Amino acid sequence: MGSISKQLLLLLFPIMATCDPATSTNPITEKSDAETNHILGLYLVHMRIVNNLSDNQPLNVHCKSKDDDLNNHVIYRGQSFRWRFRPNIWGTTLFFCHFSWAGGEGSYDIYKNRRDYDRCKHACNWYVTQEGIEGYTEEDKLNKKPPKVDIFFNWQNP
Repeated sequence: MGSISKQLLLLLFPIMATCDPATSTNPITEKSDAETNHILGLYLVHMRIVNNLSDNQPLNVHCKSKDDDLNNHVIYRGQSFRWRFRPNIWGTTLFFCHFSWAGGEGSYDIYKNRRDYDRCKHACNWYVTQEGIEGYTEEDKLNKKPPKVDIFFNWQNP
């Protein structure tokens, strides 16, 4: 291995070592903007899935990535399941979740780095309804744009 390759490896290793695995943080503790923005150029993304099903229907959610299994969680109306992670430096981070309730079920990509890096850089919010799963953009405080639904998944097995 050449000296340039060794130097590059030594430079990248501390970056890879700071990539936290996804963890379930339900309830989540709030961090300051400085803590949530950059850690060596990698953003900390806060994921939130909210149960908006009527009649207090329980929602089963099981989320995974290639490296992390966040286990099954049952959430009731108005409650949420939250976790946070740092996208990898290769831009290939993917989280997918299986949702099930009395009225339907399905599996969906909840975070795809190429799709979501700009649409929800710090906060990705998903709301589960009888019709399906709604993905919201991140609020743009600088341009005074509120979050809006920009992704919608219908139930695969209603």
